[in-house]
Amino acid sequence: MKNQSLLMFAFIAWVWISENPVHAQSDDIRYGRVDDALVHMEKYEADTSAKAVILGKKGQMEITHTEAEGFHMRYTVLMRIKIFESEAFDLANFRIPLRGAGSNQERLTNIKGVTFTPENGRVNRSRMRNRDVFEEEVSSGLTTMNFTLPNVQEGTVFDLEYTITSPHLHNLPIWYFQSAYPTVYSELTTYIPEYFRYSPLMQGFLTLDHREQTTRNRTIRGSSRSISVSEQIQASSQRSPDITFTEHITEMRMENIPAFKDEPYMNAAVNYISKIEHELTSFRAPDGTIQEFNLTWDQLSRQMMVAEFFGMQLNRSGFLSDAVQKIKSDYNSDAERMAAAHRLIRDEMRWNRESRVFANQNLRASWRDKQGNSADINLLLVLLLQELGLDAHPVLASTRSHGMVNVTQPMLNSFNYVIAHVNLGEIEFVLDATEKNLPFHLLPLRALNERGKLMSVEDTRWVELKPYGENSTLSTAKVKVEPCGSIHATLNREKSNYHRLAMYNTLSNFESEEKYMDEFESVYPDIDLLDFQVEKESPWGETLLVVYEFKMPEFDSSPKDVLYLNPLLIDQLESNPFRLEDRKFPVDFIYPHKKTYRISINIPEGYEIEDLPNSTQFAVPDEMAVFTSHYELTENQTIEIEIGFEIKKELFVSDEYPALKDFYARMVEEQARNIVLRKI
Repeated sequence: MKNQSLLMFAFIAWVWISENPVHAQSDDIRYGRVDDALVHMEKYEADTSAKAVILGKKGQMEITHTEAEGFHMRYTVLMRIKIFESEAFDLANFRIPLRGAGSNQERLTNIKGVTFTPENGRVNRSRMRNRDVFEEEVSSGLTTMNFTLPNVQEGTVFDLEYTITSPHLHNLPIWYFQSAYPTVYSELTTYIPEYFRYSPLMQGFLTLDHREQTTRNRTIRGSSRSISVSEQIQASSQRSPDITFTEHITEMRMENIPAFKDEPYMNAAVNYISKIEHELTSFRAPDGTIQEFNLTWDQLSRQMMVAEFFGMQLNRSGFLSDAVQKIKSDYNSDAERMAAAHRLIRDEMRWNRESRVFANQNLRASWRDKQGNSADINLLLVLLLQELGLDAHPVLASTRSHGMVNVTQPMLNSFNYVIAHVNLGEIEFVLDATEKNLPFHLLPLRALNERGKLMSVEDTRWVELKPYGENSTLSTAKVKVEPCGSIHATLNREKSNYHRLAMYNTLSNFESEEKYMDEFESVYPDIDLLDFQVEKESPWGETLLVVYEFKMPEFDSSPKDVLYLNPLLIDQLESNPFRLEDRKFPVDFIYPHKKTYRISINIPEGYEIEDLPNSTQFAVPDEMAVFTSHYELTENQTIEIEIGFEIKKELFVSDEYPALKDFYARMVEEQARNIVLRKI
């Protein structure tokens, strides 16, 4: 009986493993050893909609020491990924970044990849060749090693392992536990000598399933060289004997990690995805010498203001003397001179699309070359403003794609952008001259990311990076309805500020207005666009006027007994963008905005109103989102309609999400209401 029970247990276990190959694999994945059942697996039971699944991802960050290189980091990554559908083929394309240049550059010291692909009931194994890896210089100080794993098809499982040797110890690589695909497990182990103290920063809404800290003794063999770390971290220069030290080992692990899915109106995923960062706060050399790196914000500001390619550039202004004299002679007020300085830098300089906190070269050279990164251009703007006698300083910022800044931890790598700040008495302005289409009072959308840090010896406060003015669209439509149901409409849109910018950005994607009209008709196949005009020359202080004339033909030209008409025509909100029952991260509209629709509809002769929607008004509890509608029949048989909604703040926190979701659900319902006309 006992043997029968054991046999039955073994049989059940075999069946369970064969049906659940993900659970069958050992957590300790070993490169190149893949169970055939994983290759033939057709879906991931925990997320059957997944296009791929990360079966395991392991990382090791070890700070070690050699006589030749001193202290340095070895960063090893091993991953195993299963591809279900072709939409996930991009997972087999890699661009591994290497920072630094010359002797200070990171090195890819080991790389190997192998794919396992099902073919005719068998498993075909293909190895990546070293000659398939090529180097790309992205910018000064950044190189990527690019490659694609071979023979990737639907059903492929691949392993990839690589090691980076790095002299950069101030910030360890960011480890992402979560990604856009579900993950069976993700594990990171750090090996830190007792001399280094790092501040870990855990982010995201998921928690670790396992965290364990242990220690072990290690030895640095004596040498005639110093126990060195890097150019920035120095230790004793005397001959060193053998040194035994304590190594701190930290293991961190998450399991059954859901895919991170983008939601509408969300700031960059990097702000919410589960990850961990490490920043060096201090180094204590074997001889007892201590270096502190845990700066305050004031200390960070002072360092930046004496940095060669940041603050020191603001001391060299002679090359701008002609521009300064012309602006002073042409304009009298500080506000006019500020706007003129912004216009000059914006029009003369070309942004190279790089977001940086340090200039690529001295500002004289950037002005000569008429191009540069965000720091080159906006430090030039600060310098010109200062030479005009204005109270101007640079601001460190983080673009939306780079992530929000943690105000509790002074970390330079939290920033990747520079803008200009000007104080005109009691009024403050933040300026950015990188975008040709933008006036001085608007920041690019990428820079609207909560706050930036003012860089000045006297003032290091936070500066709000808020949108300016009202961002609105007023749509006025005159609609003629024919008895057959055909519609002819003239639609005027008046757009201000960021709504105006959005229209410019849309048009910039097309070679001509005719191409835009073709795209418009493909998006709205039931519409014939007869005319389209944009008043591009109107100043930014006024609204941009966009005019559409279109028909919505009815192919059966016979009069209808009943006509159904949605007054919003092409502007109806047909579905609720907020579908999650619970949302952990905020709803970010980027800027407050308002849309108003004023519509006049003629009632064709011989028809009367059978059903006209009721006027209504509703809002979220604090009235930060408001919807109104008003319907009225005039004496001359015209229906006058005004429908509007306004979002009065840019950010709604997670506690406000249920009310906002209900608000949008009701708005969809109200906008779906038709006007019904019946033949008399």
